[in-house]
Amino acid sequence: MDNKKHNFSPYPSPLIKFGQINVNGLCSPVRQQHLLNFFFHFSFGVLSLNDTRLFPASAKNIYKIEHSQHNFRSYWACSSSSRPHDGVGILLSNPLHKHISIISLYNPPSGSIHYNISADLIAKLTTWLDFTCSNNYYVVILGDFNIDEIAHSSYSPQHFKLLRLLTSRYFIDHQAHFSLSSNPDNTYFYDSGASRLDYIWSSSRFPAPDLFSHVVTCPDLSDCPFTDHHTLITVFDFSTCLAILAKSRLKQKKEGRVVFTDPYIEFDFFRLFLDKLWHTLKCIILGTAIEHLPKKNISNTYHHSYPPDLTKLISINKFLDKLLFRLTTSRPSRPTQLSQMMLALPRHLQNLTNLLPDYVIPTYTTTPLSTFKSFLRSQKSLVSAFLSIRFAQHASDSIEYYTALRDDYFLSSLGTFINSAQRVQLFLIRFWLF
Repeated sequence: MDNKKHNFSPYPSPLIKFGQINVNGLCSPVRQQHLLNFFFHFSFGVLSLNDTRLFPASAKNIYKIEHSQHNFRSYWACSSSSRPHDGVGILLSNPLHKHISIISLYNPPSGSIHYNISADLIAKLTTWLDFTCSNNYYVVILGDFNIDEIAHSSYSPQHFKLLRLLTSRYFIDHQAHFSLSSNPDNTYFYDSGASRLDYIWSSSRFPAPDLFSHVVTCPDLSDCPFTDHHTLITVFDFSTCLAILAKSRLKQKKEGRVVFTDPYIEFDFFRLFLDKLWHTLKCIILGTAIEHLPKKNISNTYHHSYPPDLTKLISINKFLDKLLFRLTTSRPSRPTQLSQMMLALPRHLQNLTNLLPDYVIPTYTTTPLSTFKSFLRSQKSLVSAFLSIRFAQHASDSIEYYTALRDDYFLSSLGTFINSAQRVQLFLIRFWLF
């Protein structure tokens, strides 16, 4: 994907939020602006929209002016006259690897009148997945599936065909477990109850590890709910994809990060005043460096890193995800791998006692399987909730640290100030975006 062509931000955050929401119609300009505010406020990298009810004529110019103003793109597949409650869209603010495909789909509610529509959707999706597999593409599927494995447990097997398709291809279901229930958090709410209808799935061996998932509410519009669906969010860490460039690609495409090779920089700091805006000084330094200093392209080998305790929590969260997947998939898991994971579970739970305050390993049993899976979901919910808090604290601490580092260089180490200014700038931008 050509980032210049699509006018993306030049400094994307490695932590990219994928969101899925059923918007209950997007024809009104007021609703369109409200959704766009929500998109920017939560710093989504990708937001999948279902049930837009847009027709080609109305979708043609939607957000056309805002694209260049706010550095994002939108893509639309519109409703037909025979199916007004339809239409999907994708808002994209981050450049992604060219071998990553994003699919937004809307599966109609169960019923005889929608049987052929659902069958055609699954057939088309199967064709797309075959294509991505044969071309070594990674896939993220977001959508309102209108399927709840728990609330719809009495439905016929045909109702769950879409989920069985993704499970059979070893896709990973990114579930939110922030509620006290051991079941995944609901995303659709109505007068007499709630259901989980919205999903985010990623293909196996997806290059960006998922950190955690949670459900948030879109703010009200004019004191009324914007939609009866909440937004499912999964955060992926794309630091490896965004940071490492192969030497062959560096040579052919001339891509990479820029470093300035002059080790001696003279600058009259006494002519500056400390009350000047910090970003103005950064612009002066960066602009002068670009214009006057020799430079060269080098391969970017930076790896985004987290504190040791946060890294361990991410590892435990992924382990619980994989174990739950192997226990719930309809296809038989490899017995040896499953046995190894079961043996490793006590060690991971023991590690939690050192990572979570006041955590005590609960008594659990591996039989029956349903009880064991409920136990695993409760532990994953606990880890995910703590991860969310720690990531917020990590971002806050990082901003505070690099701001203090900036001040220290500016006041007491003027000789090293220029050399560190751009590095501090990049870290600040990265964590502000998160």
